[in-house]
Amino acid sequence: MLNPYYVSGFADGEGSFSITISPNVKFNIGWQITPSFSLSQNKNSRAILFKIKNFFGCGSIRPSRKDNTYKYEVRSIKDLKEKIIPHFEKYSLHTAKRKDFNIFKEVVRLMHNNEHLNKEGLKTIFSLLEEMNPNSKKIYDRKRLMREISEGIV
Repeated sequence: MLNPYYVSGFADGEGSFSITISPNVKFNIGWQITPSFSLSQNKNSRAILFKIKNFFGCGSIRPSRKDNTYKYEVRSIKDLKEKIIPHFEKYSLHTAKRKDFNIFKEVVRLMHNNEHLNKEGLKTIFSLLEEMNPNSKKIYDRKRLMREISEGIV
């Protein structure tokens, strides 16, 4: 069994808390919001990902299509809320990743309460995301999203 402090330290260095927003007409709100906790390792070090998957008891591991790495990922709101978030609340992160985790945690809470299914909840989530991972590639335009929500397009 892995030491929980080790898992948090590993995530501090190698992990990512992200929220992906993409247009999707299959959803009533017109957008798909996908929270994800992930860890990546090169092929030679992938064994640790299986240990971490076993530690949390959830998620999946898959090879990356882009490079010679493997990715452990948890997307289930239930698993994020019941397993991943409580772990990092108890065994804190110590880098700038802590800020992203706190925003991630709030978005998962909003989604768990189905607040992402209404305009105000969407606006709140989009505002929170502007504070998260400031150097990451944005695949959405916040101004456009806010306009579409306000005009009832979404």
